[in-house]
Amino acid sequence: MDELWQRYRTFWIPVLYGVGAFLAGLIVVHIFSDDPDAGRSQNEARVIGISKRVAPSAAQIKGAKENVATLTGRMEAWAKRVDQRHGESADPMEAYVMQALRGAVLRGTAPVDEARFDGDKSAAAQATASYDQLLRDRTQMLRTQDPNVAFSRIKADVVQTLSVRANRADVDVGTNAEEFGLGSIASVDRADLPRRLANLAIIATVLDVAIRENVRSIDSVTILPPLVRVLAQGPETFLSEWPVKIDLTGTPEALMAVLNVLTDPERPTPLGTCSWKQTQKKDGLVKAEFTVYSIRVMPNAPLGLESEGGE
Repeated sequence: MDELWQRYRTFWIPVLYGVGAFLAGLIVVHIFSDDPDAGRSQNEARVIGISKRVAPSAAQIKGAKENVATLTGRMEAWAKRVDQRHGESADPMEAYVMQALRGAVLRGTAPVDEARFDGDKSAAAQATASYDQLLRDRTQMLRTQDPNVAFSRIKADVVQTLSVRANRADVDVGTNAEEFGLGSIASVDRADLPRRLANLAIIATVLDVAIRENVRSIDSVTILPPLVRVLAQGPETFLSEWPVKIDLTGTPEALMAVLNVLTDPERPTPLGTCSWKQTQKKDGLVKAEFTVYSIRVMPNAPLGLESEGGE
């Protein structure tokens, strides 16, 4: 036997190598495909499908790029109108602090409108100085210090100022409106800070008008749970919606002034459910419920649309 092996070794070694390679290849094929013939048929079908595809022309590519630029511009323009910041600041915290203090301290306008201080130049100047100082201090505190402590400070500034103004204007504050709904916020972390500041800003904006227009009462303020929509791919959300419900009682003229601010074409506030009904007393007063939305739009946040329907 040994003699036969020695004589035909040069013949059998290549044959055995070939058999081994064939078996190894067969094993690999069956590992990756239960049915090699089916896999080959699928690949052939894909080749046919790919060969039928038509590449876009240079003109089509150019048109698509132009459309992207046009639609992006429209989206950014609408984002500024719908977004509560209205382009005031790229930093949401700074924009919301500006709005909250503008409503509470400056009575809705910046620079200050002396007419809203009954023509008292000294009071208007004092309000401007207070606004400038608070804006610097509170924004810096929110950026660098504990978010819970920082939010508590700006919340206290707004609540105290609005409370004093309501008392002087003889506007009743109901038990369901204590601290203007902000007392329900037990604590604030860094991730939740934009939402809380946005709600604070929109509450100050609405109540500023209500107090200036001498509504009879601020009946309740309720911060509602945020709406959750699948409009994000990543840490930032394309659209954030943070609703607040505010109930007021006043004359139709006073309530219309509030509605006019909310529907200002230059600074529109998205509205949810709104209802008006006359009180049981025949005093000409109306009870109104406004559901308003703090909206934040991040146009550059990815939506993941490019992966939908693709392979």
